[in-house]
Parts: sequence; structure tokens; C-alpha cells
Amino acid sequence: MAPHAELEETITRFKGAEAALVVGSGFLANLALLTTLAGDGDRILCDRLNHASILDGARLSKASLRVYPHCDLDALERLLRRETSGRTLIVTDSVFSMDGDLAPLDAICDLADRYGATVVVDDAHATGVIGDGGRGSLSHFGLAAGRAITMGTLGKALASYGAFIAGPKVAIDLLVHRARPLIYSTALPPAVAAVASEAIHLLEEDPGRVARLAERATYLRQQLATLGVPVANNPTPIVPLVIGEAAPTVRLSEELLAASVWIPAIRPPTVPAGTSRLRIVVSAGHSTYQIDYLVAALRHLGVGGGAGGDQAGDR
Repeated sequence: MAPHAELEETITRFKGAEAALVVGSGFLANLALLTTLAGDGDRILCDRLNHASILDGARLSKASLRVYPHCDLDALERLLRRETSGRTLIVTDSVFSMDGDLAPLDAICDLADRYGATVVVDDAHATGVIGDGGRGSLSHFGLAAGRAITMGTLGKALASYGAFIAGPKVAIDLLVHRARPLIYSTALPPAVAAVASEAIHLLEEDPGRVARLAERATYLRQQLATLGVPVANNPTPIVPLVIGEAAPTVRLSEELLAASVWIPAIRPPTVPAGTSRLRIVVSAGHSTYQIDYLVAALRHLGVGGGAGGDQAGDR
């Protein structure tokens, strides 16, 4: 319908791609991509911390799946050197959802060019967050849109629902005719597609939203550092506070909710045992007062080494 076509045209322009396709969810997008672009005789090289939908899509594709250690370019190149008679896909999250760090996408694309591989990037946590005006990871690294096929969700920074795939027109045409998660599932409701289009228009009209988000993320990290807990210096709004075991992590999340702060507890199987965490995500709409309130609540609950509190991992 018209709202779907408008959304695909808007995404194509926003991402600087040749074409785009809208699908029902981010999980379906990764299943569609990997089961369509790879198959028996091909291989998929996958970062160890990629989203579960990437791993499931790779397994369903029947391609050979090889997992390399997180952001380990040397290990990735060793895999690329191995002989293969089929197509090779390098698949990576751009922003890793549980840690907020970035894949070295520029170096990954250089390796792909050298060894004739295709790069597929999950931009779910990058679209609307990093890059020129929130255009995502390729823009963040100064890479042309043609260097990778990207997917992303409409339900995170863009506050709607669904997902998209953007890339060369030949790849999008192939997906339209072959991608089972697209062909055999229901399209987005037209109203939802219209909301997503409008969200992108708002972002284009006010790219300062992305700058404000970066400022809030920096301020959050600065304030969390006063608690004496480790805070990685990543350019994203995802800041994990690793607690350790699941039970105290859930308890701390519940105590924060009682103080009107909503931070979900992330625990196995989403993260490895012993690394349960609070995943703090700030938005451009948060005020510095709200961030200060969060930090004060954490301090009051004994998080960190300052103000007489215990270390987060000792709760």
C-alpha cells in the first residue's frame, strides 16, 4: 500500500541506498537476509556477540557458520583466508546491544573487499543514534552505502514498529521474490508504516536530536563514573552496569523501579552466566536532572565504591 511504498522510499533516501524493503520485525529481517543470501555451500562469518536473530538466520540458511571472537579482526581474517567455493558473508552488529560498543566496520569492510566477501550489518541500535543525522554505522565510519547491506529496526530510536533492509537494488529484488519471512508473513499495518516515515522526517528536520542524544550519553557516563563503577567510553546511549549474578541484578532493577526508575535486568541466556547487568539506555528526551536522579538512586542503593556503598558486583 502507499504508506509502505512511502516508507521504503524514505528509508532509501535516508540511508543513501539504492533500494529498501520493509519487513515485520528485526528478527524477521535477519532471517530473511541470511536465508536468502546464503545457502548450502556458502559460509557465514559471525561475531560472537551478534544478536540471536543473526545466529538463528545463519543456522537456518544451511550455510557453514563460523563464529569469530568479539571484534577480533585477526581471527576474522584467518577465517577469510580459508578456501571456499561459495559466497562468503561477514555479518555483524554495528552497535552491540548488551555492551554499547561498536564493531570496527571500516576495517571489516576493507577485509571484505580484499577477500571478496559481502558485509551484512545489523544497524538496529545505530539507526537514529550515530552517523550524520542518525543515518547509522556506515555514515559514522564515513563509508559509502554500497559497502554493506544493512538492516535496522523501526521500533527503537524511530519509536514505531517493524524493520527494514537497505542495500543494492539487485539484493532487494532478490529478497522480494525469495525471502520466506517476507512472503509468508503479514505486512506492517499501514498506520504503523506512516508513523515510521514521519519519525524519519522529524529526524531529518531536526538532526540536532542526535547531537543531544550524544550529549546525554556522555553526561550519563560522566555521572556514573562518580560512583566508581567501570564505564566504557563508547559513543552510544547504551551503558551496561554489570552486577554479576542474576538474583541481585533483578532485585536492584526492582528497587530502582520502586524509586520510579525503569532499567530492565538483563540475565542469561541473553548474556553469559555471571555477567547479568542493568542495561541503562538514555534518550535525547531525558534531562540532566533525570540522569542525576538515576545516579543518586544507584548511590542510595549501594552501587559503586563512593559514598560508603559497596561495589556493584558485591550486591
